[in-house]
Amino acid sequence: MGLNWAEHREEIAAPIETCFAAITDYESFHGWQDAVDSTEVIDRTPEGLGQDVRLFVDAKVRKIDYVLRYRYDRPTLIEWDFVEGNGMRAMDGHYGFESLGPERTRATYKLGADPAIPVPGMILRRTHKQLVERSVKDLRREAERRHAAGESPAPARAAPAEPAPSDPPAPAQPPPGMNEPEHAWVPPEEPSDLGAGSPYDALAGSGAESEQVPIGAADDWVPMAERVSQPRPGDPRESIGGSRPDGPPSAGGGSPADAAGDLLGKAVSTGRQVAEGAMRAGVGAAEQAVEIGRETAGGIIRRVSRKLGAARDDDQR
Repeated sequence: MGLNWAEHREEIAAPIETCFAAITDYESFHGWQDAVDSTEVIDRTPEGLGQDVRLFVDAKVRKIDYVLRYRYDRPTLIEWDFVEGNGMRAMDGHYGFESLGPERTRATYKLGADPAIPVPGMILRRTHKQLVERSVKDLRREAERRHAAGESPAPARAAPAEPAPSDPPAPAQPPPGMNEPEHAWVPPEEPSDLGAGSPYDALAGSGAESEQVPIGAADDWVPMAERVSQPRPGDPRESIGGSRPDGPPSAGGGSPADAAGDLLGKAVSTGRQVAEGAMRAGVGAAEQAVEIGRETAGGIIRRVSRKLGAARDDDQR
C-alpha cells in the first residue's frame, strides 16, 4: 500500500512570519495542536530550528509516534523526510505559506502517509483527511491568537555550541604565610638484624648503646612457675614429704609430694627454656611463653593439690 495523500488550505489573519514561527515551535504543539500529545526535538539546525523531531500523535484509530527530518526555506516552505516510526511505515509532505498582505497569509498543508494500522481503506482515508484539515485550523487559531496578543515571532533557538577547550586548572597554591616544610618526611629504614635495635635496647635508655646481656645472667628474674613451686611458711608441702632433692626420683617410689615436686621441677625447667627461647625472638613472644608457663604451672599446682589431698587421706587412715 502506498502513501495516502490529503491536502487542506486556510487563510490566516496573521503575518507570514507569525505563521512560520508557530508551526516550527514544536515544543508548544501539545498545547494547541489537537492531535499531538507530545513532541521531542532530537536535533537542531545551525539556525536553531528543529531538525529531527519525534511526534506522538493520536490518530483516532490508535496512538502512533514517528521521527521526521525537517528542511526549511524560511518563511515560505517546510518539508520533511520520514526517519522511523511506530504505527507508521512512511510519510512525506510539506507546509507552504503565501503572504497575502502585511497581516494575511495563505497556509497549505499537504501530507502523504502510510500508517501500519489494519483498518479499511475508506475509514483510513477519511481519518487522514480529517487530521490534515484539523492541523491547519489549529494553526490558524494559534497564529491569529499570537498576532492579536502582539507576540512577535519568536527568534529561532540557537543550536547548542560545543564547549571550547579550556586550559587545565593551575595547581592550588598554599595560603599566604604558610611556608613549605624545612625537611621532608623520610620513612624509617627497615632493621637488617633482629638482634640489633631490639625492644630491650629502648628500655636501656636513650642515646647510649645498650650492653647485650646474655640470657640467664639476670639472677633476679624468677619464672612464675618457679615462684609458685617455692613453698611459703606454713605451706602443707613443708610438713608432707619435706624438701625435694635435686635429681630424678628414685625408682623405689617416694611420697606423693616428692613425685609432685619432680613434676613441678620439670615444668619449671621447660617453662624457663621456652621463655629463654622466646626472649631471643622478642618481647611479644616472651610474654606468650610466660603465659604458657603460667598455665602449665597452674595445671601442675592443681595436680599437686590433688596428690597432697590424697596423702592426707592416707595419713588419716
